[in-house]
Amino acid sequence: MFSNKVKLSLFLCLSMCLGIGLLRFSYTALLPSTREAFGWSASFASILGSANLLGYLIGAFWAMRLPQNKSMPIYIQAAAVAGTISLLSCAFATFPEIWYIFWRIISGISGGLLMILAPSIVAQCCELKDRFTINFIGFSGIGIGVLLATLFLPYLDQISTQTAWMILFGFALSISVIVSLLLQQFKQQLTHSTRQNIQETPLTGLYFSLLIVYACSAFAYVPHSLFWIDYLTNTLHLNLFWMNANWMLYGLGSALGAFTAYLLAKKFGNFIALKILYSIYVLAIFIAIVSNTFILTLTSSFFTGMLNPAVVFLTSYTILQLYGTAYKKLWSIATLSFAMTQLVGGLTFSMLQNFGISYHQQFLLASLVLLLGTLQLVWYTSKVQKKTTPHKE
Repeated sequence: MFSNKVKLSLFLCLSMCLGIGLLRFSYTALLPSTREAFGWSASFASILGSANLLGYLIGAFWAMRLPQNKSMPIYIQAAAVAGTISLLSCAFATFPEIWYIFWRIISGISGGLLMILAPSIVAQCCELKDRFTINFIGFSGIGIGVLLATLFLPYLDQISTQTAWMILFGFALSISVIVSLLLQQFKQQLTHSTRQNIQETPLTGLYFSLLIVYACSAFAYVPHSLFWIDYLTNTLHLNLFWMNANWMLYGLGSALGAFTAYLLAKKFGNFIALKILYSIYVLAIFIAIVSNTFILTLTSSFFTGMLNPAVVFLTSYTILQLYGTAYKKLWSIATLSFAMTQLVGGLTFSMLQNFGISYHQQFLLASLVLLLGTLQLVWYTSKVQKKTTPHKE
């Protein structure tokens, strides 16, 4: 009934929606209400955030070690089921702390597996001419998942925290079922594609330049992805309306991220688009320092939400376009680097909080790190742009 292109687009979109949007960002969205309802301390909430980042690192490393063959769907299905159960497990307040730490690690592992294996299946099963469109639609799932996690925030004063987690569990369960059904459609293609020889592709300086700025973005977005709601609530003391407005804009920006990158890449090519996106990203993090102007806070929410899925999508697609059959290995390395730097960032910013370093100083540090990564990308691609920039699609 549906074409292979539509099935692959839907599969990747739902995988990204579950793995990153729901399993990662739902915790950030529900953190203030869950802390209050479950009686968690700020330090324990921070530990749970770091546990999820650790799990993502484990998942990325595990996915990198898995063979590129027809066994990948099994791991995707297992990751989807485990991640879904992790959301259900956070809906109850009566368990010991180790329970929540364990399930946040499982949630991270599931996200890491889905982030690498789902795009790898798409790369093997899609036609060359459909790659750009399928990846754009697929990586839009990150933003859609973030948006789903924010939809019921305006009603948190009317529903219980447990109900909110159960709603997310329902979303995740539905997605897991559809993903499992779609995977059955690709088994024959995977069996055929894995018979083909996967040639080793030599790594170039261009790949390492992409890797550096991508890792810098992982460090830089930690304050917004883990602590933004806490900052708005407990530092700026925004009321429920303005807190929800900021987070809804974050979700809306996330939903538009991949589409924005798609339009820029079509007009300017991949590398110019990446340089534009990273430059705006630096500014979007930096303006969070100016907290006395609510317009800038709203702007920071929207653009930081938009730019993370934008650069994830375009980095992934650029690696696929440049290196072809080596994509799974190289995207695994990129995701692993992202996960490692993200974990370091999470531990660093948690430590800074314990030392009494303000959120404003943390935002400044995050923007400076991303600025350095962006400058090296601009410098390197300026040298090699004529030879290596992928053509506009």
